[in-house]
Amino acid sequence: CLGKIGFHMTPKISHVFPESCMLIILGVVIGVLLIYTQAATVSPLTADVFFLYLLPPIILDAGYFMPNRLFFDNLFTILVFAVVGTIWNALTIGITMYAISLTGLFGLDIPMLHMFLFSSLISAVDPVAVLAVFEEIQVEEVLYILVFGESLLNDGVTVVLYHLFEGFSELGEDNIMAVDIASGVASFLLVALGGTAIGIIWGFLTAFVTRLTREVRVIEPIFVFVMSYLAYLNAEIFHLSGILSITFCGITMKNYVEQNISTKSHTTIKYAMKMLASSSETIIFMFLGVSTIQSTHDWNTWFVILTILFCSIYRILGVLIFSVVCNRFRVKKIGFVDKFVMCYGGLRGAVAFALVITINPAHIPLQPMFLTATIAMVYFTVFVQGITIKPLVQLLGVKKSEKRQLTMNERLHERVMDYIMSGFEDVLGKQGHLLLRNKFKRFNNKYLTPFLVRDKNVIEPKLLETYSNIKMHEALEQMHNSYNSPQNIESFSNLLRNAATHPHVQMNNQGEWNLDVAELEYNPTVRDINDAKFHHLLSNDYKPLKK
Repeated sequence: CLGKIGFHMTPKISHVFPESCMLIILGVVIGVLLIYTQAATVSPLTADVFFLYLLPPIILDAGYFMPNRLFFDNLFTILVFAVVGTIWNALTIGITMYAISLTGLFGLDIPMLHMFLFSSLISAVDPVAVLAVFEEIQVEEVLYILVFGESLLNDGVTVVLYHLFEGFSELGEDNIMAVDIASGVASFLLVALGGTAIGIIWGFLTAFVTRLTREVRVIEPIFVFVMSYLAYLNAEIFHLSGILSITFCGITMKNYVEQNISTKSHTTIKYAMKMLASSSETIIFMFLGVSTIQSTHDWNTWFVILTILFCSIYRILGVLIFSVVCNRFRVKKIGFVDKFVMCYGGLRGAVAFALVITINPAHIPLQPMFLTATIAMVYFTVFVQGITIKPLVQLLGVKKSEKRQLTMNERLHERVMDYIMSGFEDVLGKQGHLLLRNKFKRFNNKYLTPFLVRDKNVIEPKLLETYSNIKMHEALEQMHNSYNSPQNIESFSNLLRNAATHPHVQMNNQGEWNLDVAELEYNPTVRDINDAKFHHLLSNDYKPLKK
């Protein structure tokens, strides 16, 4: 924590280096001091600690605060890059590295399945590293959701591929049959879809529980955190994707939970979730630096160089190929600058490192070499790409995100265009995502919202909210534009001070000022009469609706 405070207090460093670089360097320094002083020993970051305690808060924070509209509007593109792109990277890197190993360049024999095991874990675009870098450069929302959504979903794909090739490696190349390959493909779909389904179910269950917490507001944040974590554990118990489970649990429950909980609970959930995610991210990068010093390494120069080279090459080829495919179905095309940022934003991080340390050296003796190459790849992406991406984004003129709320005009036009496009899809007989969204919204308003939300509020609240804001703005302008208002608009402390010094205010028996309104001599002034007229004017606009 002190390191993060000091890092952000030095603008010359924080504007050049990402925060993740500082944390890794700090971990390396701590590891060096512990080794040479022998004052204490720090246990390396194990896979159980990473996947059970450190990763869930980060994924929950990303899923809960995910911009749902952007995510589902670009879901097809995200799935193409996350699923097909990850399989592309794993297969191409594995085949190329295995072909090079046959030439004897690495100086040792690497079995094909062992190489595919390594390529499956090294192809993961890490959400922790992407979050750490992309939140600092603040690219536009669509580009951010493409890169971050891919990194979030491809973790589940990577873990499934890793366990698939791990099982094949234990069987051996000679014992693998066509049935095993078919069962591996089926298990891939089952793990991904099963984890998603469990997350959605737990999201609905969390929403229903918060519907019953009107009288016990203090425990509302507990349900959100505990039930999200139970969704993750439930998926892991059945060997499904816990990452996809907790992601879709956060996406599902947010819309309903936010309508049930109080404002204070919302604030507590927001900052507690951000604090846990930031703490986990700090621990992960620091332990990554410590493990660099304390772990057993086997350095192979050509293996490390070619791993970095082919990961970069096939990342670029994958983005170029799949962008052409996705642009055929997209209204807003993925441009050249966006493709460059997506290629350059394929950062590797703690997920690849956590997977490589789970490899059993008894079954795969080359585990130390895989560990060294993985750490080198993580250092290359975090330091080289993480440091240079910010000036490159500025040089290429990448559009930055705008932190503002949509105006009423933009909201109305966006909603009208959604209805028009869904109507066109319905007339043409085409089942597009706009028509599906419209049908889901009707189903949600008719069945899900009355069941999961305490106070049924199907009427569009944004229209009423905007109307209230407009009327309040007009009222404030009328007060400021009146002939005697600027100097008469006072804070409560000024009013209290003036009242205490008023000659008609008397002191009570204890020597304190008596501010009882019933005992004050009241002589209305022109301002009081104007305030009364203004109060009646507002009361006419805010009459309660008759039910």
